[in-house]
Amino acid sequence: MNKRASILTLAIVSEIVLLILAYVVAWLFGIDISWDLSSLALVIGAISAAPLLIGNHLLWRSTVSNPDSVYGRFSREVIVPLCKQVSAFDALLIGVFSGIGEEVLFRGTLNLLCAHWFGLIAALAISSVTFAWVHFIGNTRRYGGMIPLYTAVGAALWLVWFLTDSLAAAAATHATYNFVAIVWIKRLSQSEAI
Repeated sequence: MNKRASILTLAIVSEIVLLILAYVVAWLFGIDISWDLSSLALVIGAISAAPLLIGNHLLWRSTVSNPDSVYGRFSREVIVPLCKQVSAFDALLIGVFSGIGEEVLFRGTLNLLCAHWFGLIAALAISSVTFAWVHFIGNTRRYGGMIPLYTAVGAALWLVWFLTDSLAAAAATHATYNFVAIVWIKRLSQSEAI
């Protein structure tokens, strides 16, 4: 299997595992995962990716002057090599699968469980920090400094869910962000010969 196919397969399989885990836990605890799969929710979700994309671009630009920052190292060592390997269609699949799998687990099951037990503010904190931590399992020593940034992204996705009362909106934000960011980084990295 070539590198591109391996990346795509790993991304899709891991998101399917998260989706299955989310629904099993939801079933065990009697959590009703509601999507609100409306056109309006999807449009609001897609538009809500814009601030995240702007922030990502600003961070990307900051790595030029600070290449040894944790963001600079993470971009250079992980993100850029992954983005260079995939096509735009692969990026779309990765975006859609990650938007669904991660949002059902973190803004769906975990968030609703924590909100029931501890309240909304605790649910925001727990689901956002867990979302961030999961992205760096096995690499917290090297890239743990990225956890606050990813926690902020998790909180932004939580806010989309909360304001729209729609898991579909949060999934659309996540999917749009991942798709556009992958394509954007791939193009920037090729034009800047990174």
